[in-house]
Amino acid sequence: MNDFKVTIIDSLSFYERCLQEQVDENAFRYEIMQPLEEMWQYLNAPLTPKTPGGYDVVMASEMLGIWTPRKNTSLIESNVASLKKTEIFSECRQVLRKSAQYFSEIGYEIPVDEFIVNILLGDPENSVLMASEGYSGFGGIPGYILLIVVPNEFNRTRLKSALAHEFNHNVRFTYEPFNHGDISVEDYLVIEGLAEVFAEELYGIEQRGPWVQDYDDEELEYTIAVMKDGREARGFDQVSAYMYGDEVAREQGYQPVGLSRNAGYTIGYHLVKDYLKNTGKTIAEATLTPSETIVNESKIFD
Repeated sequence: MNDFKVTIIDSLSFYERCLQEQVDENAFRYEIMQPLEEMWQYLNAPLTPKTPGGYDVVMASEMLGIWTPRKNTSLIESNVASLKKTEIFSECRQVLRKSAQYFSEIGYEIPVDEFIVNILLGDPENSVLMASEGYSGFGGIPGYILLIVVPNEFNRTRLKSALAHEFNHNVRFTYEPFNHGDISVEDYLVIEGLAEVFAEELYGIEQRGPWVQDYDDEELEYTIAVMKDGREARGFDQVSAYMYGDEVAREQGYQPVGLSRNAGYTIGYHLVKDYLKNTGKTIAEATLTPSETIVNESKIFD
C-alpha cells in the first residue's frame, strides 16, 4: 500500500492578496515557488537570479505560461474565483490516492514520501498555453506536480484528469528518470502516451486532454511515418518539434518537421493503446516497462 504525504501550496490565498494589494515578484518567489526549490534546482533555475535581471524561477515560470506579479492583475481578476470553483484544491488528494492505488495493486511501492502540488493560474497572454485550451502541467521531477490553469469551460472539468496525467509522469520517472537534455522522440512518445492513457483510464475518454487529436486514417498514417523517420532524434529542441508540431516549433524557434499541433502526443497515445491491446498489460504495468519494449510490442512502426 502506497502511503505518502500530499502538500498543496495555498496559491489561492496568494492570488486573492494580489487582487487586494500590491504584491511583488519576491512574494511569488518565496511564498509560491520556494516550496519547490529542489525541483527548480534540478531544472537549473535558481530561486533568485545570479545577476540582476538574470534567469530565475520567476523567468522560468513565465516561460511555462504561469502568471507572475510582474504582469497586470487584470489578467487574473476573474480567474481566481473561477479556479476556486473548480474544487480541484479539495479534490487533489483524492486524485493522487486514486492514482497511487493502481500501482499498489501491482505491488509497486512508489519511492516518494511527499508529493508537493502547486496549482497555479496561467497567463492568458501566453499563446502556447492558450493553444492547449488554457491548461498544462509539469510532473518531470518525482515528488513535485505543477498544474497551470486559465480556467474555462473546457478545462474546468478536466483538472483531475490533468493531475492524474502528471502523477503518472512522477511514477514513470521513479522507474526511468527523465533526461531533459538527451531524451529521444521515441522516449517522449512513450512518456506522454502513458500519462494520457493513464488519465483516461481513471476519468474516461470524455476527460481526455486536447493534446490528443482526432486524426483521420490518412493523417494518422502520415504522422506515424514522420515519427518513424525521426524517432531517434535527441535533445529537447529537436524532440519538441515532433511532440508539439510545426506551429509551436516556429513560435519557439525550433525547426519544423511537417507535423500538425500536438502530433507527438497523439501518436504516443495510439502507441500505448496498441501496446496494451497487443500484450494485455495494464496501464500501471506499462508505466513500469522500458520504452523500447513498449515501442517494439506496440508494432506501430512495423
